[in-house]
Amino acid sequence: MAEPAALPLTGPPADQKPFGLLFVIVLIDMMGFGIIIPLMPFYALKFNASSLQVTMLLSVYAAFQFVAAPILGSLSDRVGRRPVLIVSQLGSSTASLCLGVVTAMHFQSPALGLGLVYLTRVIDGISGGNISAAQAYVSDIVPPAQRGKYLGMLGAAFGIGFALGPGLGGVLGRLDPALPAFVASAMSFTAATICYFRLPESLTAPVAHEPGSDLARSARLIKAPVLGQLCVLWFVVMFAFVTMEAVFPLLLHHKFGFGELGVGLTFMLAGFVIILVQGKLIGPMVRLVGEWQIAFYGPVIYAIAMLVFARMAFAPVLWIMLGGMVLNAFGRSMMGPALSALVANYAPAGRQGAAFGLFHGLGSLARVFGPALAGYLYDGGHARPFVFAAVLTISAAAWVLLLRSRDASGASAGNTDTAVDRPPAQTKLEMP
Repeated sequence: MAEPAALPLTGPPADQKPFGLLFVIVLIDMMGFGIIIPLMPFYALKFNASSLQVTMLLSVYAAFQFVAAPILGSLSDRVGRRPVLIVSQLGSSTASLCLGVVTAMHFQSPALGLGLVYLTRVIDGISGGNISAAQAYVSDIVPPAQRGKYLGMLGAAFGIGFALGPGLGGVLGRLDPALPAFVASAMSFTAATICYFRLPESLTAPVAHEPGSDLARSARLIKAPVLGQLCVLWFVVMFAFVTMEAVFPLLLHHKFGFGELGVGLTFMLAGFVIILVQGKLIGPMVRLVGEWQIAFYGPVIYAIAMLVFARMAFAPVLWIMLGGMVLNAFGRSMMGPALSALVANYAPAGRQGAAFGLFHGLGSLARVFGPALAGYLYDGGHARPFVFAAVLTISAAAWVLLLRSRDASGASAGNTDTAVDRPPAQTKLEMP
């Protein structure tokens, strides 16, 4: 599939009211996600899970999200972003509710309890279309020149969720291990309710019916020269992210003696950095250097953080570990909005949902295999997964340079010769 033709970066300004509502909805939903995700290892350890079984929790979730994200993304191009957001949030609410019930129960067989914890991850993975639908929504209402900024601001909602969620989850977990999951369920349900009653639909020109399934329509975009490589690049970057995420709570537990509260507060620090970078800094950075440069420097910074964590496996020093956590959050906060804006700008007309579905589907595929490999590497040496993540992200940075040099159109949302997805005239909103 050929890349879209270059179009001037003109169009109406971003619609502030719908974006504000979307921001609140994503924030509430991510608060629920942030409450429980750092605590997942402890839910599994309650049922005598091994390190590999702990990390495989992420793999199970991601395996089902890998299939569901492209389907839901492509579906949102046909039926609208709003229905997909609502269904996804209700699915997350159901999964968290079930997790709370399982955690509160006593099982004679730990294997049965662990199996039910895995089942909650299956439910949540199937409903995991929130991110692709939300980013496609932003692409609908924001002109290309501002997408990096607004996708960064949307990313700040994730940052706030991860800043406040883990800390709140740690406090709630000290009161009752099941309480964080119940609170997370209530938050996802609240997000779905606001979305149903308040959020206008952003898609006013649904795509015409095409042959094949939603999954096939999304997968075909991998053939687009630049768009396809951006999506595969995200797979590599996400593999590095997952390698760190899967074992970092274990490193904190083994090397620093951290429990639920300590892990939650450490992730809370990362969340505040994400808020700063994606909420305040990413917009000026895009205007100054463009998405391609940000997509290069992000993995370089992230790789440095991984080497810091690898050092902590041999000589744990608290303040150095915290500095590494700041670098980790800073680097990954740069990569997400930059690559997302480039994906939006290269998506064919009317295929933003499908493009983001493929983008996040490949990211989920990394989550399928990453945790298992991370657990295997960690058992062989606590520094190994972090060194591996550093190698991956340095490779990603080199790939960005190569891809940018081959991009004859000079695609960047900050440049006037950017190839964009569709005319901004299709961004009018309609209330449900």
